[in-house]
Amino acid sequence: MLTRRNFMKLAGAVSAGMFLNLYNSDIVKAIENAGKTGIKLVWIQGQSDTGCTISLLQGEHPDIYDAIMKLNVDIRFHPTIMAAQGEEAMAALDIEPDVLVVEGSIPDPEFATMGERPIRDIVRELAAKTKVAVVAVGACATYGGIPAAEGNVTNSTGVQYLKAKKGGALGAGFLSGAGLPVVNLPGCPAHPDHVLLTLSSVILGVIPELDDKGRPVMFFSSKIHDECARRGFYDVGAFAESFHETDFSHEKCLYQLGCRGPVTLSDCSLRKWNGGINVCMNSGAPCIGCFHESFPDAMSPLFEPIEKVPTLLGINPVTAGKAAVAATAAGIAIHAARRGVAKKTADEGGEEK
Repeated sequence: MLTRRNFMKLAGAVSAGMFLNLYNSDIVKAIENAGKTGIKLVWIQGQSDTGCTISLLQGEHPDIYDAIMKLNVDIRFHPTIMAAQGEEAMAALDIEPDVLVVEGSIPDPEFATMGERPIRDIVRELAAKTKVAVVAVGACATYGGIPAAEGNVTNSTGVQYLKAKKGGALGAGFLSGAGLPVVNLPGCPAHPDHVLLTLSSVILGVIPELDDKGRPVMFFSSKIHDECARRGFYDVGAFAESFHETDFSHEKCLYQLGCRGPVTLSDCSLRKWNGGINVCMNSGAPCIGCFHESFPDAMSPLFEPIEKVPTLLGINPVTAGKAAVAATAAGIAIHAARRGVAKKTADEGGEEK
């Protein structure tokens, strides 16, 4: 049983989990109730590569052991980690889950099945019985991701969205037994802290505030660009022109190499990955926008500057004239260009205008 003292210690150890401290008394009561009844959790995988599960298993704050054992979670079904197989495994789905987690996109019935049943039917059936929350984990489950990219033949969608449009496999009007829309945790993969902290808060009866795309505001309220360690290089107009200049020692921003940080919401610049050690931009790779609701289509081609990607500007290059595309792109690029001029002026010994 997780005591009040142990919980306070656990919550205090979570760097971005300070939101939990706002609900201490309610959470402790919920923990006590969970200790008596247990929380039934079902994890379903659609079109996915299991990357979000692997990411979750590598989480540290809290780690998966603490989340399961100390919060008294009963994981009734998870294809990757459960021992049961065949009919025995499918029989475990004959329950009313407290929390349903979906990893992977949901395609037309013939493209993904489990136990000889379409994944879409299983998700819809379980979601209708879920008492507390349905949580979509990863880019594929939230907004469709790579399986729903342009040209796919499977008609894949997210659980309640297809890219930025609400609808998806469960429909725009879906609400859980507790009256909640689907909670979306995007990313390719989803960040383990986002998953563990969200599941922990939902299990404890603390529902995070969601934005207009179903994402917890505590993780998705600022652009990756805002807190990037390379932001200072952007501000002075120091841009890498090739991947030979991406090492941090060159002191260059990766904007010109296609970084999508300026248009992507996530706290990963601050939170980082692998125990808070690193993040894409710090290791020399531009952000590819995998947390964005329109990933990957609107982010492509990945290594072109934002102003050279019409779809990212909300323009259809097939139907829009070249002049319109160029005009919109020019507006987006003004700030970066101004920074570059300022840098050049400073290098020549003048004053920035």
